[in-house]
Amino acid sequence: MNNDNLYKYIGMAIVAVFFLYIILRTLNFQATIIEGMTTANTDDITNTDKDKIPDVINANTTNAEDTLLIDKYKKTYEDIIINLENNVNYYMLGGIINNAEIISKNPLSPAAIVSINGLNSLKQFKDTLNDTMNFLDKTTRKTTSLSMF
Repeated sequence: MNNDNLYKYIGMAIVAVFFLYIILRTLNFQATIIEGMTTANTDDITNTDKDKIPDVINANTTNAEDTLLIDKYKKTYEDIIINLENNVNYYMLGGIINNAEIISKNPLSPAAIVSINGLNSLKQFKDTLNDTMNFLDKTTRKTTSLSMF
């Protein structure tokens, strides 16, 4: 074995050790980041004083309120809710008409239960839309009544 081959093998070993070092450092760094993501949330919750929780909730609510811009987009939000309710009504009507025979034959059959559960979910969604519309009305009334004083 001559010196050129020896230097070549030593050089390749040094390069391999260097790459191995970089790979291990990267994996260690990535593991630290992932561990930090999972533990950060629990630390925030456990370190919050119980007396400050209402303030944190109010701050989170204010952030949500600020992003919605209710005063600016009230009409758009109302139109969305009204159109969704109208859409759900048509799908409920279609669901009843398309599944009436299955339901009337045996309301306890698996196919009838799936259909009834789907219709009931749509009804619950309509209730959610109505509650949201009521909230939207109360929220805008509250902000407009405050601005009159």
